[in-house]
Amino acid sequence: MSCCCAGLPVAPAAKDWIRVVVDEGTEPLPCRKGPLDLRHGDDVVVETADGRFVGRATLLASPVLKEPRSRAGRVVRRATEEDLRARDAALYDEATIGRQMREHAAELHLEINIQKVRVPISGRKAIVYFTSEQRVDFRRLVRQIARQSGRRIEMRPLGVRDGAKIIGALGPCGRCLCCVSFMNRFHSVTVRMAKRQSLSLNPTKISGMCGRLMCCLSHEVENYPTAPNRRRK
Repeated sequence: MSCCCAGLPVAPAAKDWIRVVVDEGTEPLPCRKGPLDLRHGDDVVVETADGRFVGRATLLASPVLKEPRSRAGRVVRRATEEDLRARDAALYDEATIGRQMREHAAELHLEINIQKVRVPISGRKAIVYFTSEQRVDFRRLVRQIARQSGRRIEMRPLGVRDGAKIIGALGPCGRCLCCVSFMNRFHSVTVRMAKRQSLSLNPTKISGMCGRLMCCLSHEVENYPTAPNRRRK
């Protein structure tokens, strides 16, 4: 039986690009693969703006139909046993630094939430993503962690919605968060959208993992009438 997609033209950029899962549960990264003949599930080393990471090639995501303008990577090579060991060591360092950051932040009474730590397989840098309701002087915290870990700590602030996107999770629907699976930018979401769809206005039922209104409220709102139908008395 022939595939229903057989014979369809392929965008030129798609031949040189593939999506790679660098962080489990987050959106696969579009990467230029060059001449490598990669298959689904292959472990690869990816060069990104933050350094080199080990990821997994995937076909279970939307194909790259045109060259991305930003947030793209490059496949350096297939991952070797040494690369896989370096990845395991980096994952251990990520967990260790994250725990230390939270412990020292509590000791220093800093109102800061550590969302994620990323450690490349090469170099001495550690990237710490955090959220905070107000400005925080974390210089003392950074010095302590840098001294303990022997790494250069780079702090990156996130909005609450960006925090959910970078961490990844399952939504109330049981599927991967919209911001992780297919959204490339955030849209404005209002309570009026929930009213138009005759949804409960209970904040716990219309709020996402980030604590803000669920992004999916804006996906189908245009299919509903301006005012919800009401029963006549």
